[in-house]
Amino acid sequence: MKKYLKMPWAVRLATLFAMIPALFLGGCGQQTECENSIDTAMGTVISQTVYVTGNSPTATNGKTDEKVTEVVLQKLNDLEQQELSWRLDSAEVAKINATAGKGPIQVSAAMAGWLKRCLQISEQTGGAFDVSIGKLSRLWDIDTWAAADDPQDYELPEREEIEQACALAGWKQMILEQRTNSTVVSIPAGMQLDLGAVGKGVALDEIRKILEEYPEVSGAVISVGGSILTYGNKPEGGTWQIAVTDPLEPSQSVGVLTLDGGYCVSTSGDYERYVEVDGVRYHHILDPRTGSPARSDVAGVTIVTKDGFLSDALSTACFVLGSEEGQKLLEKYDAEGLFIDHAGTITMTEGMQQYFHLSNSQK
Repeated sequence: MKKYLKMPWAVRLATLFAMIPALFLGGCGQQTECENSIDTAMGTVISQTVYVTGNSPTATNGKTDEKVTEVVLQKLNDLEQQELSWRLDSAEVAKINATAGKGPIQVSAAMAGWLKRCLQISEQTGGAFDVSIGKLSRLWDIDTWAAADDPQDYELPEREEIEQACALAGWKQMILEQRTNSTVVSIPAGMQLDLGAVGKGVALDEIRKILEEYPEVSGAVISVGGSILTYGNKPEGGTWQIAVTDPLEPSQSVGVLTLDGGYCVSTSGDYERYVEVDGVRYHHILDPRTGSPARSDVAGVTIVTKDGFLSDALSTACFVLGSEEGQKLLEKYDAEGLFIDHAGTITMTEGMQQYFHLSNSQK
């Protein structure tokens, strides 16, 4: 069994970890070219720093004249448009939702794998993680409201509406069936899938596959929203250092994660997307068991693994479960995590202690 360290911060943090790609420490080395880009895809900001050996920042590998960063961005757009989006009719998730109550639909091997893993985590968490809550997510619609230029008139859902949306969800009702040459999925009438809780992690795994196709890419650090992939080596040597902001003072850093290449980091907290009604904050991370924003002892959680899908899914699940149950879940997946409660106390896995270092001002 893993041991856990509890450590109060000098500054009471209401939430945990906003990863700031702009504060990746270390610049482009003299022996390599560096591709930098900041774009948007999958409804979030994509920040890339890619180190390429040789005299040109363009990685051709005999296949394309595009920069690696352009190839990555195109892949993320394809993921949204062809597979993960519930909004776009062209995407697999939207097509599954359109067949709710109409019988099975064949899905790609990739989608089958993602859904199978989602069901496994739902079972492990007793339903605290559940991608079948699309109706509930749309009912609260906090993401859309928080992104609005002038969010004025948010109205909380009625309890009756929440109960109706919950009645249309339930991971046990999603049937994934392996047939001779294909996999099909069936969902009941009214159910809607939303893979937002794993989408950024899926993106990290797909980005890693792309980078592995380019031998001239010696290292990279790429952020998809709050989920980050480290890859390969820094030109000047040493570990990747990812700055961690104080969510109460976003312009300040509270510490860093020091990681080798090959790690994925995901964070979940209530400080990025939320609404406030009558002085109460309602964030975007919903508890499928209650139908409302999760209310555990956790203000924020960050996960470190070598699997992007898991890092993303586990950060959501652990936020909903709270620190005690979240720690038990991490043991099952051999993942490292760090929790912070509303009193500013950190609880981290033993393995996380080697990665996270407080800034001098917080010690």
